Amino acid sequence: MLEPVDSYGEAMLRDGPIPRFVHGILEYALGVLFIAAPFLFDFKSGSATGMSVAVGVLILILAAVSEGPVSLVNQLPVLLHVAVVYLLSIFLIAAPFLLGFSDEVPPRNFFIISGVLLLLITIGTRFRRSEPDSDAGKAAVRRGRTTDQPAPGADSSPAAGSPPQTGSRLPPVPGPTGRQEPPAPPNPA
Repeated sequence: MLEPVDSYGEAMLRDGPIPRFVHGILEYALGVLFIAAPFLFDFKSGSATGMSVAVGVLILILAAVSEGPVSLVNQLPVLLHVAVVYLLSIFLIAAPFLLGFSDEVPPRNFFIISGVLLLLITIGTRFRRSEPDSDAGKAAVRRGRTTDQPAPGADSSPAAGSPPQTGSRLPPVPGPTGRQEPPAPPNPA
């Protein structure tokens, strides 16, 4: 069954088997590996060495500032993080050919394999939270209400036997005539 696509573009976020925590740890490990790769794999090309270190630093910064369980700052929204990782994966696969080190086997293979693995790990990560109650609460807050407030036009009269409500935080709602009418006072029983 297809899920509806919301207006925030969360269609890009999949519900894969890899938890966000594991994804974050793998990003930190990949960033360190990219920084160490020119020395571990003996890159001869200066452009491969420089790009590997730069990509490693970028991955470490991206992992540290993105919202998530292993983040240090929680500034970059998850959706933007995923978009940057997709673009980075494509760049890593194309980098040996764009930067002229496709004839050197160790950096070429390292960049291509890393790009493919990063893409697969990102596709397989469960970025969305699985608590349905918090999702409903967030949707209500986006619409300008808290979860304890009724929807506009809903029957807001107290149920029989419940105490009368005072101090309603709801704005006036359109009445049957289309004009703004103040909320009705509670019924004294």
